[in-house]
Amino acid sequence: MRSELARLALNLVRGAFLELYLTPKPGLVDLNDPGSHHDLSLDRMETSLAVVSGYLCRLAESLSRGEDLAAQVRLGIEAEKAMQEHAGTNCHKGYIFLSGLLLTAAARTAGGGEAALSEAVADIAGRLFDGTPQGESNGSRACTSYGARGIRGEALEGLPALFREALPAYRRELAAGNRGSAVYAMLGRLMATVEDTTALHRCGSEGLATVQEDGRALELLVERRDDFMSFLSRRNEHYVSLNLTMGGVADLLALSFAWLSHTGELEAVPQ
Repeated sequence: MRSELARLALNLVRGAFLELYLTPKPGLVDLNDPGSHHDLSLDRMETSLAVVSGYLCRLAESLSRGEDLAAQVRLGIEAEKAMQEHAGTNCHKGYIFLSGLLLTAAARTAGGGEAALSEAVADIAGRLFDGTPQGESNGSRACTSYGARGIRGEALEGLPALFREALPAYRRELAAGNRGSAVYAMLGRLMATVEDTTALHRCGSEGLATVQEDGRALELLVERRDDFMSFLSRRNEHYVSLNLTMGGVADLLALSFAWLSHTGELEAVPQ
């Protein structure tokens, strides 16, 4: 169990780096530019992920020792503080929560499959949020203003964006023999389905509608084997002009990369 949790922790770190380096991504930091994040850079994101890496290693150790949930929560809070201190940003705050949640759920299920993992995620989230009001954050305010589920709802439902949307989209494209475009099919599905509270906070319901419409357009371009890379580059320029971004999509894309890396599907050769 210890070695399996350590391996998943490493893949969770790898997934976050793969998301960061995927280029182009509308409104997000990538190898080309910082998107709509004028306060961020590739270097700053990498510094932040170094903090995430240390956190996930410590979390895996805590879970291997059988420590209680309160100990794991403390590690997450410490990681958020360290990220702010060392990187001067909270850019991976959502990923600290999601990756920690998935790793904690994996410690409970011990290879029980994705359905069991999803159930464990929902159960842990239920314990974390039981009777506690949402804290004050841009995401929570967007949830209140627009009636969105946000990261809290996603967790309480067992990460449906990961297990019911992103992974099936990738697997369908891979089964069709198109590994190169499978990642973009996954990105399109997440853009089309996630209630991204970062987009809501920045640009309201119109911003979220833009992200979701672009997600559906990306899916169609991938399906038709059309030039989706040029489409994404053009949309990045548009997102920057609007100050629009999609942090929730980015976190869930990183989680998807991580799980596919962990299962070996990311390197799988289409049959």
